Amino acid sequence: MRAFLAVPVTAPALEAGTALLERLRVALPEVRWVRPEGLHLTLHFWPNLAETDVPRVLAAAQQPLTGAAPFQASFGGLGVFPRAGDERVLWLGMHGGDAEAIALQAGVESALDAAGFSAEERRFHPHVTLGRPRQRFDHAARARWGGFEDATLPPCAASQVWLYRSQPGPGGSRYEVLERLPLGGEASSASG
Repeated sequence: MRAFLAVPVTAPALEAGTALLERLRVALPEVRWVRPEGLHLTLHFWPNLAETDVPRVLAAAQQPLTGAAPFQASFGGLGVFPRAGDERVLWLGMHGGDAEAIALQAGVESALDAAGFSAEERRFHPHVTLGRPRQRFDHAARARWGGFEDATLPPCAASQVWLYRSQPGPGGSRYEVLERLPLGGEASSASG
C-alpha cells in the first residue's frame, strides 16, 4: 500500500488552507489540487508498504515521537518542485516551526532506518503540497500562481503524527488515517 507518516494541518490553518485551495482552484483550473482534508506535512513516504510492516513502523516511530514536544507550525510562501519553469509539485512552505519539523523528521527517519526501512532519497524540505499541474505551466499560469506568493495560513498546533494510507483515484488521492501518534505521548488507534 502507498502510505506515509505526516503531521496533519489542523484548525485554524486547515480552514484557511481550504479557502486558499478554493481560490487557487478558480485561478488555476489546470492543476489537480489536493483535497483539503489531505493537507499535511509529510515526514516519510512509502510507495509500497506491506500491511504486515505497519506494526514495525509504529514501533519504530514511537520513540522519537514520544521524545518530541508539540510545537506551533505556521505555513506560508509558495514554492515548486523541482524548479520554476518545470513545476510538477506546487507547495506552501513553513514560516514557523520549521526547525522543530526538521528535527522531528530526522528523528523519525533515523528510527525507521534502524528498523530496516529505507531512508527517503530526497533531502527533507518542510512543506505542504497543494497541487500538481496537469501540464507544464505557460507564462500566464505561472503569473497566476505567482499572484498567490504572499499566501499564509494562521499558526496551528503540531501535536500529532498520523500514519496515512493513500488511495489514488479519480479526482485525486484519498487518505485514510490508520493511526494517530501524539508527540510526547502514547499512540491511539484511528478508529478509537
